[in-house]
Amino acid sequence: MAGNFSSDKKVDIKFASMSLHWNNPEGDDFEPWLNKVKSIGYDGITCFSEGLECFRDKPSELRRMLDNAGLKLTAVDFQLADSPENLVRMLDLMGAVDSSLFVVIVHKASIKTPELYKYYADRLNQIGEISLKRGIRTHLHNNSDSIGRNMTDWQMLMPLLDFNKVFFMADTGHVTKDFDELPLQERAVKFINDYWDKLSYLELKDYNEKTDLDTPLGEGLCDLKAIFGMIKERGYTGWITLEQNQNNGLSLGRSPELCAEISLEYARKMLAN
Repeated sequence: MAGNFSSDKKVDIKFASMSLHWNNPEGDDFEPWLNKVKSIGYDGITCFSEGLECFRDKPSELRRMLDNAGLKLTAVDFQLADSPENLVRMLDLMGAVDSSLFVVIVHKASIKTPELYKYYADRLNQIGEISLKRGIRTHLHNNSDSIGRNMTDWQMLMPLLDFNKVFFMADTGHVTKDFDELPLQERAVKFINDYWDKLSYLELKDYNEKTDLDTPLGEGLCDLKAIFGMIKERGYTGWITLEQNQNNGLSLGRSPELCAEISLEYARKMLAN
């Protein structure tokens, strides 16, 4: 299955801000957070499913907040350990607000066997079939300590995934931190390049040893310049989420707002150059 590309190599990208960067606002903090994200210049938000549970029975309220802020719900990250019932409810909520990118996270898969790869590939294929009926694309997140942690995992998984049902994404921060089979600065570029024809969605995140994954774009070891070069040369279109992990003294004490501004300004500069 081909990825998100324009035949004339025209770059058409919208940027989303990840809720994790803002300490996952919920309840009374949710709508003010939307307004902050919009004021910085983002086009959408990406959230964990847990933070959207309060809207499962009132999707019109979520749509009202998003419309008022002028934002889209770009993507939802879902823990595979959650129940099948919650999975279907979240997909229904996404469908109700025209959100189309579903990201599955598998945690604590450190002991890996051929049988385990097949088990998770089968699960993802099943979820992908369910989500596509709602116009939603399912992706596997390359997360630390997960079934998609490193290049070896993906070499095992790719033949087992049905790319008519499951789509490919890359989180550049986790690739840079975790893909230890490769030289550090080459990791994200190789991963994206190897599977570019399947690429559907990008989460751009940076990494360095001092601030770990709490690193604004351009301040870490990920070769983002080369990645933006591929984006422009090959014509990626659609959504990119700009992300930092946690809100624990974000990047040398800077606020979430400032870090979000730095990352967005960096991404726009890279696209313009």
